Amino acid sequence: MVFQHVQRTIIFVSGVFIMSFGIAVGIRADLGTTPLASLPTVLSFATPLSVGWYIVILNMIFFLLQVLILRRRFTRVQLMQIPITFVFGSFVDLSMYFTRWIEPTSYLTQWIWVLVSVVLVAIGVYIETLPRLSYLPGNGVVVALTVVQNRISFGSNKIILDVVLLIISVAASLLLMGELAGVREGTVFSAVTVGIIIPIVEAVHKRFRIRRAGRSFSDPSPGITLNTL
Repeated sequence: MVFQHVQRTIIFVSGVFIMSFGIAVGIRADLGTTPLASLPTVLSFATPLSVGWYIVILNMIFFLLQVLILRRRFTRVQLMQIPITFVFGSFVDLSMYFTRWIEPTSYLTQWIWVLVSVVLVAIGVYIETLPRLSYLPGNGVVVALTVVQNRISFGSNKIILDVVLLIISVAASLLLMGELAGVREGTVFSAVTVGIIIPIVEAVHKRFRIRRAGRSFSDPSPGITLNTL
């Protein structure tokens, strides 16, 4: 039981790190990153504070909103979101350090890095959801809104939140820097395509599991399997 919990935690943290790395790549592409990271990115460009710290602040706001929205329906297990938030912010700053060499020299290469970012974020989100441990506050507030307003689907609430964040990010960028920085066409592209790529990642993973299971059945040699995923 303890080993399984540790294994699930490792999988979850791995997903958060991959997603963080994807966000950093998107920032380095300089065409705008994912909607949830757009406002922190804009603020980090305009102030000395890092994008990771702004991500922590924004997600803590989302966490408090969950408590206010759910009230008695808020469960203690979701307190896990607090340390997860700080880990997430730290991973983003660490990933920014590791990706400092990414300097696109043309509009085409910028889009190539945006595509890499989108794929990494989609893979990270998918892996993060596999253990069913918890979720980042940015997704948690969408879940909370869906629980309270059951007439509006999770997908619709997610779109509403993304649009609100985009509007705030654009306003903050124009107000603080007089131009669009940290939120551009790549942000809109990420908002649309991440949700499309996640099912593709899931299908590839399921196919790999089936092939792996068949290989394990025919070949009893030891090896690492993904059955727990």
